[in-house]
Amino acid sequence: MSSKENYLVSKSNDLIEAKYRLSVQEQRLLAIMISDIKPDDKDFKKYQYKISDILEWINIEDKGFYKKLREITRRLLSRTLTIKQDNVLFQTNWLAGAKYYFKEGVIELTFHPDLKPYLLQLQKCFTQYALRNVLELKSKYAFRLYELLKQYQSIGKRKFSVSELRDLLGVEQGELKLWVHFKTRVLEIAKREINQKTDLEINYKTEKVGRRIEYIIFSIRAQSREQQNEQNERYDVLLNLVPEKYRELKTLKSAIVKYFKKKGFEYVKRNILYANEKAEKNYRAYLISALREDWAADWIDDQIIEKQSEEKSLQAELQAKAKLNK
Repeated sequence: MSSKENYLVSKSNDLIEAKYRLSVQEQRLLAIMISDIKPDDKDFKKYQYKISDILEWINIEDKGFYKKLREITRRLLSRTLTIKQDNVLFQTNWLAGAKYYFKEGVIELTFHPDLKPYLLQLQKCFTQYALRNVLELKSKYAFRLYELLKQYQSIGKRKFSVSELRDLLGVEQGELKLWVHFKTRVLEIAKREINQKTDLEINYKTEKVGRRIEYIIFSIRAQSREQQNEQNERYDVLLNLVPEKYRELKTLKSAIVKYFKKKGFEYVKRNILYANEKAEKNYRAYLISALREDWAADWIDDQIIEKQSEEKSLQAELQAKAKLNK
């Protein structure tokens, strides 16, 4: 796949281990920005994006999306993160500024300069992953857990105390106090999403001290190459169904990846075929709407019925001709 989803996100391990609390959309936006940092960049740039692309990448689809995007950037300007290194506790913000150019439909974002040591010129003690592995995650906990475990992929396991993991995931003290709630609403959802949507396959077991669950031990391994190759091949089949002049549109590729992971191959295929036949103008917007609302659901049933009817008619003709020839 040759779109932004293949860009790489690189973070120092100190930044991955930092303590902060962000929504999944805020985490996606930061990952998109980080993926635009080049390995030889010596300073942060002003990162400009089409607002329409950002809305698609961070998955804002409903009404009032411009207002929601402004709220996301406003929060990121005030969100703090805490990094602990040796005997130093360091607190800073994620963004230094966000500027909207509404006539051009462009947003310009800048990182806080304090983050330079954790994102620029990384040579050692850093973690890297493809952007596509996090853009489809819906749970903010799955996003954070993915990074925390990706860091330990080469080791194959990681052990947390329950209190440590709650802290790193941004679960506040009064939230999800019962183990069963933490397990079902955080761990199980995160595990399912990571296994279904990323390049990792994870599992976990617990360890008790007395009668109380005190530790969580994760096993971590890469998804098999066969699984990844099969997914990529099926994605390429879908992309090749799209008329050639639209195949390189980033928002269209993003939508195909999103609904392929979410709804499956046949779902996306039928909606692409539907858009190919029905879209008279603005193919991109038409296909994205078809994917979101499954416009092809009834159409594909009609196609099947029509095909079955044609086959019955052909069979009847053949039988009639056979009788005449006797």
